[in-house]
Order: sequence, then structure tokens, then C-alpha cells
Amino acid sequence: MLKRNVFQALVTAGLFAVAPAALPVEPTAVTVHLSDGGSAGMSLTLVPSTVPAGPVEFTITNESRTLKHEFLILPWSNDGSALPYDQKTQQVDEDRLSKLQGVEDLNPRETVTTRLQLKPGRYIAFCNEPGHFRDAMRATFIVSAAK
Repeated sequence: MLKRNVFQALVTAGLFAVAPAALPVEPTAVTVHLSDGGSAGMSLTLVPSTVPAGPVEFTITNESRTLKHEFLILPWSNDGSALPYDQKTQQVDEDRLSKLQGVEDLNPRETVTTRLQLKPGRYIAFCNEPGHFRDAMRATFIVSAAK
């Protein structure tokens, strides 16, 4: 009887030790602002710009009053000028990129939320509406090792 109670106690303790690891991880919140910027030019900002690996919840706001914008992100260790860019369409050639994620065609003043699972590394976030990437609508985003 004593052995059985000790065994049950050990099993119960083991379950409690494992239980926290089984709980879902809360996503890290990131705010994204897509802006025409008026005289300052177009911009894409991410706050914070560094997060731990895992689930990341992006709240994306298109602050423009007249233009659609996009929020696209992919792992990218080079600078943004190395992305495959098509001068004719004035866009990054999305068909030549793997692991591209994000939200396309946000209407003016629209806010959306998307949750992505990101691995450690350097990322580039950008808008791929015609001409916007070349007008500086891009930013570097860092995903560090998990907490």
C-alpha cells in the first residue's frame, strides 16, 4: 500500500511538472503602422521591432486616407535592395519568395489583426502595392530565440 501511494505521488508530481509546458504560449503583441506620411514620405513601422520566437500577433493599421497598403513579412538576412524587384510592375516579385506571410490589400483606415508563428532570425516587412516598396515602406524585424 505504501509503495502504491508513493507511486501515485510521484506520478502526480510529474504531471504538475509537465503541465506548464503544455499550456499555450501567449503571443507577443506587435503594432504595425502603414502610412503615406504626407511630406515625410511613406513608412512602415513595427513596435516593438524585436520579439522572441513563437506566436506573434500583429495589429496592423493602414493610416492612409486614400491608399491601400499591405503588410508582408519573410525571413531575409540581406538588405531590402536584394529582394527580387520587377521594375515594370514596381513591385517585389512575390512568386520568387518562399515563406512569405502577411495581409494584402488593407483599405484606407482599416485595422486588422493576424497571428503568425515565427522562428528566430532576421525578417523584412514591407508593403508591395505598386511603388510602395521603393518608397521606403519596409522595415527590419528581428525574432530572437524563444523566452
